[in-house]
Amino acid sequence: MLKNTLASLLALSFLVSSAAFAETAAVPSSAPHKMEKKMEHKKMTEKAGPRKLTAQQEKMRTCNARAKGMKGEARKNFMRECLRKK
Repeated sequence: MLKNTLASLLALSFLVSSAAFAETAAVPSSAPHKMEKKMEHKKMTEKAGPRKLTAQQEKMRTCNARAKGMKGEARKNFMRECLRKK
């Protein structure tokens, strides 16, 4: 009798958990897909035009270009000094 009760409870728990999983796994057909979201984002960014860089970003770009070919500690020190200058 105990085995039958345990088997019934186990079967019931599987049914309940599978029903709950099916509810969360279902995606409404009206929900936009990832590709549609990417296309929408691309359209929005194209409308906005090119983004203007901030002064800090511009400085970083310039210093990075000047540090081309440097490696390790030398690059680190150069970048530190370059970015400190006004």
